[in-house]
Amino acid sequence: MSQNILLIGAFILLSITILRVNNLIVATNQGFVSNDSEIVGLGLAQSLMEEIIVLAFDEKTTGNQRVRTPFELTPASDFGPHSSEPVKDDIDDYDHYSVIQNTPRIDGFHLYVNASYANLFDPKTDIVQRSFLKRVKIIVTNPKFMSNPDSLTISTVVAYYK
Repeated sequence: MSQNILLIGAFILLSITILRVNNLIVATNQGFVSNDSEIVGLGLAQSLMEEIIVLAFDEKTTGNQRVRTPFELTPASDFGPHSSEPVKDDIDDYDHYSVIQNTPRIDGFHLYVNASYANLFDPKTDIVQRSFLKRVKIIVTNPKFMSNPDSLTISTVVAYYK
């Protein structure tokens, strides 16, 4: 009889140990998926950023056009794609651009782009007035796989030079 009680106790201890190990494995896998999704999301954001910053600074500077003062540039209120343009040919055409991208491993990345003028004396500050600096900010979210969907943001400042 005492051997049966010891056997039942051993099975209970074994079951508790197996459940704890299983919970540890699941938590570790969730951490790996979260980290992997952030790395993939960062790669998608960097790829889109490179696609944007190689374009002309402004619609008024495409081709061989040049401007001498910031007042000749596109007003911030006119940022975004223009119906007269078949393709995006300058940085501010990407303002409010939004796309959902899937990868072979992880689906559902949402990339959102914001373009704005930046302050000449404090480039981290967005301004409404025209300037020879533009900030491009890309926010990446994936509510299914990223632990903090608003945590992945990259940004750069692009300067116009004559």
